[in-house]
Amino acid sequence: MGVLWYFIPSIAHAQAGKPEGLYYKSWAVIIGIENYLVAPPVLGAIDEAKRVAQAFRQLGFDEVVEIYEKDATSRRLQQVFNDMLPRKVGRMDRLVIFYIGHAGSMRDAEGEERSYLVPLDAQIAHVSKAMTVEQLKEFTRRTASKHTVLLFDAPVFGWEVTAPPRLSLEGRMAPEDEKERRAVQVVSAAGKGETSLRPDGKSLFVRLLLAGLSGEADLDGNGWLMASELGTYLVQQVERVSNGAQHPISLRIDGDGDTVLIEGSPTSFPSAPASSPSD
Repeated sequence: MGVLWYFIPSIAHAQAGKPEGLYYKSWAVIIGIENYLVAPPVLGAIDEAKRVAQAFRQLGFDEVVEIYEKDATSRRLQQVFNDMLPRKVGRMDRLVIFYIGHAGSMRDAEGEERSYLVPLDAQIAHVSKAMTVEQLKEFTRRTASKHTVLLFDAPVFGWEVTAPPRLSLEGRMAPEDEKERRAVQVVSAAGKGETSLRPDGKSLFVRLLLAGLSGEADLDGNGWLMASELGTYLVQQVERVSNGAQHPISLRIDGDGDTVLIEGSPTSFPSAPASSPSD
């Protein structure tokens, strides 16, 4: 198994105008690690990662990059996050990153406990080769994408942000603005001290993520699936199905927009209030 790249020459600096649709290009980066070199395996991770990759293809994402096993080393992941994606992803693009594998945690210089992703060649209890929350935050600041969603099938916490306002099912006041404003959104499968449950050897989070992406997370039923809706759906459903044993985290860590995952009919999304002639 290897990393599947379908990149074209860099377009990040070529997107000068507004795209005809919501985005110039949609990217999904799928990272799955099952058979670690120095950590216990995450059984079924590759199969589940491939199912998530297929779901984003079905949603019409242009580039679906799959990074599995031997290609998910510390060096390779640092290259992807610090070089490849910042160069390739443009300012009017949509970017979703999904990770399934181990996560560890450590205390920072201020004594706060924070998570990190564990690459193929790293140990869970050692942060030296890890991809930390701080590094992920720096990546989202360097990446030009209009909308970014990070999905972790692992307990990834320590973002130091306040959860966005509770999702209103009455519709949004200015959806066009929401779709244009920058947003970085995070959904983690579990909270501090928890594990991502795998009943019958299959990830509960992935099962519900796939259900949500199929349209079940369209909570207001208007045909549009927003990342905020997906996050709310996963928090509610994972807590319910796990009988309160697993508590996902859904946050917006930058911007005040919202990522569109499924685009519905323009007439079914509430319009912004009309401007008066004097405006």
